[in-house]
Amino acid sequence: MTNSTAFLAAARQRLDRLDGFLRQDPSNNALLIDAFETALSCGEWSRARFRLEQGQVLDNEPLAWRLREGDFWLAQQRYEEALGVLEALSKTPNPPPGFAEVLLHNLGFIDLKRGRYQDCIARLAPSVEAAAVSSDTADLQPAVATRALQQLWLRALHHDGQLTRAMTWAKDAEARLGLDAGAAGVASLIAIDASDLALAHRWSAASLGGSAPDEAPAEALVAQASLALAARNAVRAAALADAALRRHPDDGRVWSTRGFAALLAGDLAGAKSAFERALSNMAAHIGTWHGLAWTQIQQGDLPAARTSFEAALALDRNFAESHGGLAVVLAMQQLRQEAEEHAAMALRLDKSNVSGRYANALLSGEVKDANDLQRLARRLLGGRTSPLGGDMADLFRATEQEPERKDT
Repeated sequence: MTNSTAFLAAARQRLDRLDGFLRQDPSNNALLIDAFETALSCGEWSRARFRLEQGQVLDNEPLAWRLREGDFWLAQQRYEEALGVLEALSKTPNPPPGFAEVLLHNLGFIDLKRGRYQDCIARLAPSVEAAAVSSDTADLQPAVATRALQQLWLRALHHDGQLTRAMTWAKDAEARLGLDAGAAGVASLIAIDASDLALAHRWSAASLGGSAPDEAPAEALVAQASLALAARNAVRAAALADAALRRHPDDGRVWSTRGFAALLAGDLAGAKSAFERALSNMAAHIGTWHGLAWTQIQQGDLPAARTSFEAALALDRNFAESHGGLAVVLAMQQLRQEAEEHAAMALRLDKSNVSGRYANALLSGEVKDANDLQRLARRLLGGRTSPLGGDMADLFRATEQEPERKDT
């Protein structure tokens, strides 16, 4: 039985018990809330709706149950229905404490899920950035709704590519002792993408140490996995990625990290499968296209590698490593003129570009066979970091055939 199957079974058993309690005490609002939330957690929509309608009829907490109606639609990813409920609630006069924050979060969450990252940022900025300069809560643990807003805010900035703004905000919040452990986890993956490994380590460690294991965001696990890749520890990277996948089985970024761990370990089939799974969920991630392409090169599938690098170039024609990688493939296919053009472009965009120099070595004959290819990769790629952390040379070293060593 998988973890998700076991969770669903346990949730349904709990729901059955709550139904029994409610038959004895049908007006118990706390039990109704518990039953409603448990039904949502296991996808029992009809039972959730029944408890929702019960709670609304009782009218003990009318605003809270209206918010839960929004949760009912959000859990089913029915965003239009959720939006109708939440926008109507936004006109509530004199809302109780915390109500506005929950409403703001849920509206921003819909923006995020729809890929409207700038709309989400614009919606949250007046509240989140204003809180950042307020000294009123500097020494207090942020409320639940505020902590959720922090995480949503950082995710929106991350998705929109506003790394500098996100890093500045997170560092300021940390300095004021107002960075929630969950938000630190989200920020740790942003730090990976911003190439600040020291902050990535500090924030991911703080997140995993300051949250319950099932509450720490997946970003903290992915950041730790990326750090493991940088430390050339494929086993740890894979274990951390697998832990994140158990909670988020459709997360493209996690699958990409898992692919790099497999590539580092020399598991080319596993790497290819993981990269393809990642791209099915985030086709616009250039680093994942690169990982897939280098895997395909190692597998000897040059046409597929060419297609992957071309997909990366279609996303950004000014990214040197995409031109350089394509140049490598073209050189290996003996398409000299095209290879030279892309290698030259790679080096114009980045004089220190690794793959462009690599392609030129292929074209010059410095690299003659597979062993030379691997040796040059180690020399040229040594010290360079891969798109998700780690030494790119290791990605080649992992597949080199060496005599098996035995410990004595």
